[in-house]
Amino acid sequence: MDACRAALRLPGCEHVKVVYRRGPDEIPARKIELEGAVEEGIEFIYNTQQVEIIADGDDNLKMRCVATEAGEPDADGRRRPVVVAGSEHDIDCGMVIAAVGQFGAVEDDATNTLMGSDRVNTSWETMQTQDPKVFAAGDGAFGGSTIVMAMSHGQRQAYYVKAYLEDNSDPVDYRTPWRTRRVPVAQDLKWEQLALHHPEFHGVGENPVEFPEIESTYSWDEARDEAARCYRCDAETGSADYSVQNREDIFLMARMDKSDIARQAKMLAKRLQPRANPFPEGRPATIDDLVFLPANLSRLVIDPYREACKVATDLGFGKMEIDQPFFVTGFDNAPPTVKAGIAQGLVGAAAGYIGVHLLGDTTPWLQLVLPGQIEPSADAAGLIHVVGPRFEAPDNLNRLHEDQLLGLSVTAKDTLEESIVYGLENGLDVLLLNGNAALGRDWPELAGPPDLSMMRDAIRILRRLNREEEIDLLWFGGVRSGTDAAKLIAMGAKSMVLGMTVALAAGAEIVGDHELAFAPDLSEEERGHAVANILKSASGEASMMARCTGKTNLHNLEPEDMRALTLPTAEATDIVLSGKH
Repeated sequence: MDACRAALRLPGCEHVKVVYRRGPDEIPARKIELEGAVEEGIEFIYNTQQVEIIADGDDNLKMRCVATEAGEPDADGRRRPVVVAGSEHDIDCGMVIAAVGQFGAVEDDATNTLMGSDRVNTSWETMQTQDPKVFAAGDGAFGGSTIVMAMSHGQRQAYYVKAYLEDNSDPVDYRTPWRTRRVPVAQDLKWEQLALHHPEFHGVGENPVEFPEIESTYSWDEARDEAARCYRCDAETGSADYSVQNREDIFLMARMDKSDIARQAKMLAKRLQPRANPFPEGRPATIDDLVFLPANLSRLVIDPYREACKVATDLGFGKMEIDQPFFVTGFDNAPPTVKAGIAQGLVGAAAGYIGVHLLGDTTPWLQLVLPGQIEPSADAAGLIHVVGPRFEAPDNLNRLHEDQLLGLSVTAKDTLEESIVYGLENGLDVLLLNGNAALGRDWPELAGPPDLSMMRDAIRILRRLNREEEIDLLWFGGVRSGTDAAKLIAMGAKSMVLGMTVALAAGAEIVGDHELAFAPDLSEEERGHAVANILKSASGEASMMARCTGKTNLHNLEPEDMRALTLPTAEATDIVLSGKH
């Protein structure tokens, strides 16, 4: 298509023919390019195979061809051209352009080492060639495609060149950046009535040799109208109030004749269809099925404008104090730039980090100590020894400085009682309860909802031992907001550990089943700002829940301030279900 349309614009060219050995259904051309070529007057001769070029005098050529017919399908699904016997004929022409593809050939020995079979041997993951200082992109590296793809390759290549120049050997994997919140909103009350706008087609123009624009681009009003017409109106028009189906129903009802009884009855029947049961059999216990009781049901309401609600948290009877009840975890294996952004956010929100490795020099750090793998660090504000599927007393259970916290991380409920008894007997400060499998594994919260019965069982054991507040409980698993945190604090936790919530705020996107990909176009400062914001907003939201129940201290929340909505949740949390308990 490029060859024939460019030839039509050459000086002295009057007519262009495309000779193709298969039929119109098999031609490997993009539809829009094919339509443009036809509209410009290019002639397509199908089912014709070229066999010879014959010189006809000094300035003329003849192209000898044979007719073909469709045979059996090839491996690519297109029908093989079969020559028709006795169909030889000639086509007169002044120039023949062979559109037969291309391959790379390099004679220079130094450069030849960079070549593959017919193109530059390039890694898609890094855009680097065999020489780490040489980067490649486009057709010469990954095969023929469109200019749009080449532009995309250029953006990808520039990203990795920048990382190389900044000596960043492990950058965030590149993906095409998109930030819809920075796109102008295209709202129009008449969006459903706006007609489809086709750009004006100019063809070769008045002076083809200048290669003018083939078609007009959208004006600002045309582009906005096209965006307003888009059926993804919940995204492009900034409104999520109604789904597309609901909008269509509204338009249909508005235009329906009152006398059309049949259509009226059909629409009514559709609107009366019951929704799916939101509480089906087998629904697991979830944090969502816990609700707070308003304070005016149990006590006088505080004055939220004059009485502050404290959210500051201390662990280990004052060994560690933080301004809000949140820690962050899960970024031990994140790219360096992501780690740096998370560390900035934790400093901005005065939060701490729980992980195998130190995240930032100024970030309070509770180290996860894996048995036989990780040595305890004196730089950590606390050491949390990980308990496996079977309880085994950790080795070297010693504080490396006087104010260092000591604790255990428990995942299996079978080891919960042994861990609690061991912690109490040895004067440990904290017990980290993992509601979503093992902490330290990448993004375990993606596996499903947390097991809330872990918190219930820990409180039951401590109460049975009459030592409920002698060890602080930390909770990891399924906490998405300040409201979720307030509910678990009311159940008995002292502090929350966030994973996925912070990752998503830092620009992560869920890919596959249990993996995250971080946006490459966010700076460390932008990630840090986002992380600080999500932590601060979660802290403020948790304090709002406490105020709603008439409390001026987040840690004064108690199970009696909540009710469960489902039997599984009531059973898993020991929270009262109205009408049942």
